[in-house]
Amino acid sequence: MAHTLEARYRGATLTLEIEPGEAASLRINGLVRERQPLGQSVVRLSSTVQTDYEWHEFIEGIVTPGTGQIEARLVANNQELAHEAFGV
Repeated sequence: MAHTLEARYRGATLTLEIEPGEAASLRINGLVRERQPLGQSVVRLSSTVQTDYEWHEFIEGIVTPGTGQIEARLVANNQELAHEAFGV
């Protein structure tokens, strides 16, 4: 079962999609910006997004596997926007 963490930030929709045992994807406004396979270590997905004229934001999706759960975080310019732990 896939899990999704979503946040709105400066007019952009940020989505971290997690398929346990498979992969994680970072989407910005519906477009996949980065996708990586999941393992036993922390996965960091990142991209920049233009939110205003000549203003760019650094976006990160962080997936931390644990015993019986996966922790997901969405971060913009070192500010946490969303955080959730999903059971697996």
